[in-house]
Amino acid sequence: MTLLYASTFTKALGRLTANEQKQVKITAFDLAQDEAGNGLQLHRVEASPGFWTARVNQDIRIVLHKDGEHMLLAWVDHHDDAYRWAERRKIVPHERTGAMQIVEVVERTEERLVYTERVDDAPAEPVAIHRPFADLADDDLLNVGVPREWLDAVREADAASVDGLFAALPDEAAEALLDHATGGRIEDHIAVAAAPGADPFSHPDAMRRFRAVDGVEELRAALDAPFDQWAVFLHPAQRAPVTRDWSGPARVSGSAGTGKTIVALHRAVHLAERGEAQVLLTTFSDRLAENLATKVALLTEAHRDRRDRIAVRAIDRAALELFASHFVKPDLATHEHIAEAVGAAMKAGLGDNLAPAFLIEEWTELVDAWGLHDSEDYAVVPRIGRRTRLGPKQREKAWAVFAFVRRWLADRSLVTLADIYGSLTKWVDDGGRVPFSHVVIDEAQDLSVAQARLLAAIGRAGGPDALFFTGDLGQRIFHLPFSWARLGLDVRGRAQILKVCYRTSHQIRSTADRLLAAEIVDQDGIEESRRGTVSVFDGPEPGVRLFPNAGEEISAVAKWLKMRIDEGVPEREIAILVRGDAQVARAAAAADATGISPAILTMHDAKGLEFRAVAVMALDEDVLPDAERLASVGDINDLEAIQDTERHLLYVAATRARDRLLLSGVEPGSEFLDDLDAVPPTWRNQL
Repeated sequence: MTLLYASTFTKALGRLTANEQKQVKITAFDLAQDEAGNGLQLHRVEASPGFWTARVNQDIRIVLHKDGEHMLLAWVDHHDDAYRWAERRKIVPHERTGAMQIVEVVERTEERLVYTERVDDAPAEPVAIHRPFADLADDDLLNVGVPREWLDAVREADAASVDGLFAALPDEAAEALLDHATGGRIEDHIAVAAAPGADPFSHPDAMRRFRAVDGVEELRAALDAPFDQWAVFLHPAQRAPVTRDWSGPARVSGSAGTGKTIVALHRAVHLAERGEAQVLLTTFSDRLAENLATKVALLTEAHRDRRDRIAVRAIDRAALELFASHFVKPDLATHEHIAEAVGAAMKAGLGDNLAPAFLIEEWTELVDAWGLHDSEDYAVVPRIGRRTRLGPKQREKAWAVFAFVRRWLADRSLVTLADIYGSLTKWVDDGGRVPFSHVVIDEAQDLSVAQARLLAAIGRAGGPDALFFTGDLGQRIFHLPFSWARLGLDVRGRAQILKVCYRTSHQIRSTADRLLAAEIVDQDGIEESRRGTVSVFDGPEPGVRLFPNAGEEISAVAKWLKMRIDEGVPEREIAILVRGDAQVARAAAAADATGISPAILTMHDAKGLEFRAVAVMALDEDVLPDAERLASVGDINDLEAIQDTERHLLYVAATRARDRLLLSGVEPGSEFLDDLDAVPPTWRNQL
């Protein structure tokens, strides 16, 4: 008999007290060792064939489902609630797809689909009832996994009851219907039918909710951190790019929350299954690398040998470690060093009337990034995103400054990170061997030119599947765009887009998407489209509030935070985000007013993180886009490049939220908020 557990079981387990969870785990381990339950008190649920309960203590019961070949841990709860859950459900394979489903009994859940409206004293005008699925035929619904007994209920559901409907249906059916209701095509979600005689638990749609466990140790690893385990669950639709043998560098993209990081994690673990593989899993910051390392530990809990073959590092840290192991420990130049060097050059009479801010950014984004060491290379380097056009005399004067900066750094034995990457790239091209056979890069949209060059060299030296990237062009906030193919990272023909958003509610995702174009094309002509993306769950509409002054904003955000706490959202799952360090005090004041300690982060630092509730504060007119960046523009055409990165920054901040989002600022507010006017007027007043 195969032992499985369901996502419903782990979620229910997480609602119990710590002591109750311990007792449940002990009983679950006993079941794993004695699947017949001979040493346990098992009782049949008479109203639901196949369901049994296992006694944990005087009050807690595990709900099991047994069919002769499988025993499934389906639910756990207090006695009456456990029986009530079982009596409302059945576990059967879908007649069309063959996927095993947990199906709620329609006649016992219809009350969830009924909504009462507030009645005013004044007579109301008749309102036409919109039924978004009324036109769908039986085959349309069955092909996407709707259980037959739910066909009429789906077609009868009006717009006000779809939330309850989606909560009652299997995930694959809910996702298809949500896409249809928001303008998509239900035909795009037709499920693959299982082969005759196939195990219904092994169908891709079933694997998203049921997992088989091999022995007590694997069950222990799963139940020790149930929420986190399901947080790194790979949906079957994401499996193809993870397990495919790629013929060259590959890239998986998608909107925020579509599971790109999960794909990167599983790709790293999949590669580590090969006995000879050594994998570097990397991202752009130490904080995100720590988060990845935690999830790798969860995924490899039952396979420690695979964990030992995966190194998780921020990409700069990995490069510095590699450099130090083969050369010498470098003395890195800081931004302050560069500013000082540019200032010294201008004091020496170089640079003419070019602005220091322009020269520093030109050094960072072009000269240093591309490893330019002579004026000829500077004259022909692509100025993508650097829309200021320098004439020959201006370019000559600018280069005099950059040549001075290089001498200034050399005199002090200082090197830049780009220099480190350049030296490593040459070393690899000359035959140097890196200590890993594969590199998986998450948040790849924020790679620098120098980083991309080193990765291209590693790819040339390794096998065809040595490089695997995940990212989202809409979240590029650190570097200006450049051609990957020109640097040797050609992913054309090996680029895939994820379309299902698991992390962020439909309301938050669709609102944030208004900040970006529906299609974003990279410098190599690869298009990333946001059209057709759907979220797997609904939530409250985001809110935006603008106030006469910062004091009133602080008070309102404090009230919003208190409401989230009252709803049961833990402090650690709440964040306040701001544009930069100058706005942190305003966020801290809102937190102090409530007496709680949410995460307070700049938008850049929040990249890659997620929270159940997020307040994005200080969205003032002179804060986003950043006034200092705008003031540093050397040419009016540079505004577009800066505006794009600032817009992406707000998109990143908004999509850190899973369930609740508040955007606030001082009137008249950021110009980017005007792009959100397509939402209902009531949205602007919601807390």
